[in-house]
Amino acid sequence: MQSINLIDVDLLVESFMKEREQGIATLHRVYFHNDNQISLRALKEDVVDELRTGCVSFINKGSPINELHNYLFYITNAFCKKLGNPFVTKRIVEYICPGCLFLGKDCSYINFDKIFKCDECKYELSVSSDPKKSFFFETFACHNRSGFRCFDCDRFIPQPINNSSNVSCPYFDCCFSGSIFNLKKMYHPTSKSNPEKLILDIVQDGGTSLKDKILSQEVDAYFKLEIVENLQDKLNLLNDIIDTQSNNVTYSSSDATIRHKQYVYKAFSNLLKEFPTEMSSYLLNSNDNHMGFQHKIFQEYIKLLEESFPFIITKNKKRYKIETLLDNNLCLFDGISEFSGIVNDKLNIKNGTTEYYIGGRKATYAKPFYIGKLLNIIKSEDKFSIMHLVKDYSFSQIRMHSIDPGTPVTVTHLRVPPHYQMGGMVYVNRVRKKIVDRAKVVNNA
Repeated sequence: MQSINLIDVDLLVESFMKEREQGIATLHRVYFHNDNQISLRALKEDVVDELRTGCVSFINKGSPINELHNYLFYITNAFCKKLGNPFVTKRIVEYICPGCLFLGKDCSYINFDKIFKCDECKYELSVSSDPKKSFFFETFACHNRSGFRCFDCDRFIPQPINNSSNVSCPYFDCCFSGSIFNLKKMYHPTSKSNPEKLILDIVQDGGTSLKDKILSQEVDAYFKLEIVENLQDKLNLLNDIIDTQSNNVTYSSSDATIRHKQYVYKAFSNLLKEFPTEMSSYLLNSNDNHMGFQHKIFQEYIKLLEESFPFIITKNKKRYKIETLLDNNLCLFDGISEFSGIVNDKLNIKNGTTEYYIGGRKATYAKPFYIGKLLNIIKSEDKFSIMHLVKDYSFSQIRMHSIDPGTPVTVTHLRVPPHYQMGGMVYVNRVRKKIVDRAKVVNNA
């Protein structure tokens, strides 16, 4: 067979998409149980990347070219089936060193039977001269998986390795000491993570982290300097990964998706500069506690995309001028929604979108569309806009300031499907996974 370049591959995929257009629509209806057009368009955009890879693999094997369409349809069916049930995902359970967690450091752990060994705490123990610090690091350098809930601070205390019936709470800001028989059992801290799955934000209340509760005199200048140096190393690593992967987008993506991916990378880069500590933890620790950054990344990506209007993309050998976020060729938003709400006691406005997205296996997943881009908030009484009173907003709520609780309002926004593999969320999800995966490879090298 004569050599085939990437342009030929794109033409073969385009030919398949046209010939099997009805079949793909049927697969979408079967596996997603809806006829939502933005969902179908997003699926088509997403499946093209899979088909390009499959097409190259098929050709390299020297298979008969007349069997290509059947092979690509097999790939499409498997891909749709996988996406049709995205909410049943395998989660990785990792045991976290309670000491490192308390200090807000990278959580080190080694699982050896029922005993956990933390190299980080072991090292700190070897250089520590302060008795309280030494007791703290000695407790977690080598500790049991089973343990108890501290009666005073509610934190995890490992069961003594020497099987003593008495324990003393090792944390700097707690002085509890007593019998283990008076304490309740407590599970060892874990992190359940799935870097590929990125859930749309849930409502979260603000609060101080555990590391904020450490007494200031317990953190010496050396420890502070070490934290700064570790953070800078992480930032350098992440910035290098983001720059490299962003520069490679033009070589590995179709024209219609290049701009999406580049702006998502730019959004990650911008937020990494704005929130260096939180974003480095979000990307390197795969910690669900930082899921609140997903809506920030999405909003930054949308802002960058909108600022670049108008621009031209090529799809199916046709050129399209993109001038609005609602352009069908972007596959971002399902439309404009308007709902009535009330500012609650916390000065928040809950998402009251009435339009529902219905999908998933057997159409069992049904949720109102989420707030994608806030357009306006109007006081119902005087019809005045109060957008200047918006503090920030997520997919599920809007946070206000300087406004009376109980104020009735009307909210207008661009609605986004509550589905992490649809529209623009697929780019946010996959870019983060690529960054996380590459960081793991580099750290394990």
